Amino acid sequence: MSDFIQIQGLSKRFEVPGRGAHLALDGIDMGVREGEFVSLLGPSGCGKSTLLYMVGGFVKPSQGQILVDGRAVQGPAPERGPVFQEFALFPWKTVLHNVMYGLRVQKVPAAQARERAEVLLEMVGLSDYAGFYPRQLSGGMRQRVAIARTLAYQPRILLMDEPFGALDAHTRTNLQNELLGIWERDRKTVLFVTHGVDEAVYLSDRVFVLSGSPGRLHRIVDIDLPRPRIRAELLTNLRYQQYVLELENMLDHARHVRSAA
Repeated sequence: MSDFIQIQGLSKRFEVPGRGAHLALDGIDMGVREGEFVSLLGPSGCGKSTLLYMVGGFVKPSQGQILVDGRAVQGPAPERGPVFQEFALFPWKTVLHNVMYGLRVQKVPAAQARERAEVLLEMVGLSDYAGFYPRQLSGGMRQRVAIARTLAYQPRILLMDEPFGALDAHTRTNLQNELLGIWERDRKTVLFVTHGVDEAVYLSDRVFVLSGSPGRLHRIVDIDLPRPRIRAELLTNLRYQQYVLELENMLDHARHVRSAA
């Protein structure tokens, strides 16, 4: 069976004014199965976010191609839903209308869009805040709104660029748990960029480790831990600890590769 997302010979070169060309990614070959939760892990500057944006169709490759369900990615599409670290909510719209926004753009009737948005707000625990504005919410609550807004138009793939990176540890843990709950219900394909080794192990089926600059695929680690996952139980799980240590060692090696390049 073919991978749902196929990345073939992917490279990206940027022109930097006054400095010439910068090779951000070099010869990436990887595949993601449908319904799989995959994390991208690597040192800062290795091109993780650039790779995610190319899968989303926001950045064009310099070489190679990306296929989703056998079709080449030519640009952004509703089947690929981004969730970024910056919440990017409309400050003049209420929580409910932020979540409804994408559906209304797609010409979904108002009553149907509202019903879908209310279901999602209940899913992320924000039903009581439907009439609030983003400025009235905490960072964690705003990120839950952003996730609900992306889920509203039912993308087949979630593209998540360090969505919890700016949050405090307690809020981050809560949102990780909520994300796993949503994923276990819908089994969407998730491509998740993170700097956190423990976060990658906790969430993922597989972790793709990038090294460099330029970014190259260094290793693929299968996370063979039972689901559903409960963090309190995993913290004392020897296999979980081994994965964290293994990936931390890989990340250290990736940093050395970069510094020697």
